[in-house]
Amino acid sequence: MNHTAKKLLVGTVGAAGLFLATTATANADTTHKVAKNDTVWDLSQKYGVSIQAIEALNNIDQNSHLIVTGQTLKVPAKDAQVSENNNTAQAADKKADTENTSDVTVKAGDTLWTLAQQYNTSVEKLRELNGLAADAYLIHPGNVLRVNGTVQATQQPAQTEQPVQQQTEQPVVQQEATQEQAQEPQLVVSANHTTHTVQAGESLYSIAQAYGVTVDSLRSANNLGATLLVGQTLTINDPAKDPAQEAAAQQAAQEQAASQAQQEAATQQAAQEQAAAAQAQQQVQQPVQNQAPAQTQTQAPAQQTQQTQQTQQTQQVQQQAQPAQVQQPQQQVVSTSADGSAIAAYAQSFIGIPYVWGGSTPSGFDCSGLTQYVYAHFGKQIGRNTIAQESAGTHIPVSQAQVGDLLFWGTPGSTYHVAIYLGGNSFVAAPEPGQSVKIGNMAYFMPSFAVHVN
Repeated sequence: MNHTAKKLLVGTVGAAGLFLATTATANADTTHKVAKNDTVWDLSQKYGVSIQAIEALNNIDQNSHLIVTGQTLKVPAKDAQVSENNNTAQAADKKADTENTSDVTVKAGDTLWTLAQQYNTSVEKLRELNGLAADAYLIHPGNVLRVNGTVQATQQPAQTEQPVQQQTEQPVVQQEATQEQAQEPQLVVSANHTTHTVQAGESLYSIAQAYGVTVDSLRSANNLGATLLVGQTLTINDPAKDPAQEAAAQQAAQEQAASQAQQEAATQQAAQEQAAAAQAQQQVQQPVQNQAPAQTQTQAPAQQTQQTQQTQQTQQVQQQAQPAQVQQPQQQVVSTSADGSAIAAYAQSFIGIPYVWGGSTPSGFDCSGLTQYVYAHFGKQIGRNTIAQESAGTHIPVSQAQVGDLLFWGTPGSTYHVAIYLGGNSFVAAPEPGQSVKIGNMAYFMPSFAVHVN
């Protein structure tokens, strides 16, 4: 009885030892509960094992690499056998990928994720096949990438194979795809960068030109939608220009040019006034000089003295009336001999006047009211609205515009804005409600065509 008990006890102990040994072997694998934003690649780096080993042990789809938050995964032990198996599997996968590859030219809007979905492969395989870094997301239109597999026309077979899993995991796939696409632009931010807040009327091209960068650089550094939004903040990588400094320099140059134009206009006006005064004085004195010799031949010395006094009095009266006689020719000279510099200078004298819809006086202007008022000052009647002012002269390209010419926005016959050209990239205009007459820059708001007033 005791001998039998001893055998039974020994057998039980042996079985228990075998069970414990088996359990110890099974527990050699580590378990991990998937947290938010975990990926198979992150776990492989954390535990020092391969992606294939984790996916093979947990039956994870090696195309989508999909894991779900809260899922418990087994992480294989890091030993020579597992490493050897992984290396063998990786070599086989790489050979298969190499044998079934094709070249694809990247188009605008393509990403590694969309190409992986299109060719039924993974982002990691695309990186490996093209020698890209493990954290690379950025590709450019025109790049040629090697891909394995063919274009996947439909996912219907996979849905038929695992209907329940596909229905429950699809929101997570969409969420991960959205997160991956949103993270792509954030990875391309250089150490030398600045930010820019989008203003009304700006475009990616105008912003790129202002900072001396490319549109592709802006797209790679920012999560851009179909359109730019006013107030949106953009990251500018490695800017070659500083718009603030250039604007200040340009403003100083404009002020200097305006000052010179005003001085030239004042000098020209003074010369015209002086010439008009001299001409008027000569016209007044000429009859007196012609009359004096005839009277000298017929009158006595006393009469000559009296005539001389009368002549002097007449000249004094005429000289007192002279300013009124000179004033009218002066206005005619200004109105008929105005040049582009004088027009530009006069237009800039209204900077700061508030915008008023339908306004055409210095108490308030709209865009066509300002141009009408300025040109009327120089005797030019160009009409009240932009459509009428289009016909005030000769249509020319913006590149041939001269100082003082009219600049128009919109197509001929349906223009919606007008300004006066100041030279360079500058113009003066009454912009819109809530603003005042100011100087604008064609780099940010390019006109459609120009008109040289006849």
